[in-house]
Amino acid sequence: MAADVTAADLYFADVLHNAEWVEADADTKRRALEQAEKQLYRYFKIYTPDNRPLPAAAMYEQAIWLLRMDEAVRKTQQGVRSVGVAGVQVSGETVKPISPEVLILLGRRVGRYDR
Repeated sequence: MAADVTAADLYFADVLHNAEWVEADADTKRRALEQAEKQLYRYFKIYTPDNRPLPAAAMYEQAIWLLRMDEAVRKTQQGVRSVGVAGVQVSGETVKPISPEVLILLGRRVGRYDR
């Protein structure tokens, strides 16, 4: 599936918390969709672009999940557990790389999602 920004725009028009998508420019949206597609095909190997394509909604949900990740979230995925600046320390746990909405849409298999 090629990144279809227009279809994703229609999908997110009815989503309550869609600011990250609406405020992104077209190129950022396209890149988010392309990265989401690559990630999901890597994680969910039962899907293939030719024989069993991912549902579009799963790619859209993963794309907005990627747009919502700020620098702090990305650092936790790289192993950073806490950061301190001027006496203030912030700790965080690793955020899962796959959107919870995607797991619902694709029917998460118990014991198979370990990241």
